[in-house]
Amino acid sequence: MTDSCALQLLLDREAIRELTARYARLVHEGDGRGVGGLYAENGRFKAGINYVTGRANLQDFLEKQLTPGKSTPLVTNHIIEIDGDEANGYCSMHTPWYRHNYPGFCGDYRDSYRKVDGQWYFVERDFTFHEGRPADS
Repeated sequence: MTDSCALQLLLDREAIRELTARYARLVHEGDGRGVGGLYAENGRFKAGINYVTGRANLQDFLEKQLTPGKSTPLVTNHIIEIDGDEANGYCSMHTPWYRHNYPGFCGDYRDSYRKVDGQWYFVERDFTFHEGRPADS
């Protein structure tokens, strides 16, 4: 691998890691439209009983679901595999509280990403609950 290819791989990996951090920040802020905007036009989200497809549908769904300060997702343990402008990833998520319920919940994301015009987007986020699944999820 050339130095420029290795550098691009590192830059892409960091951009994807930042995408997941931005997602968590926007969830905490209750910005459903912003969270939905991190998805590709045909993006998909799945968590528990919820399955939503399409950026506009995701923005509408998340705008109704999120409330500022009601959840603080902590995202860790990234594994990111990049192949050109496509990538797959895994990360763990824990939120210490959810809508004032203690403890919150935890699980993992299995993601796919696509780079469009130099920007990485979620193509799919599939969240699996491990502990503390909320009743409405």
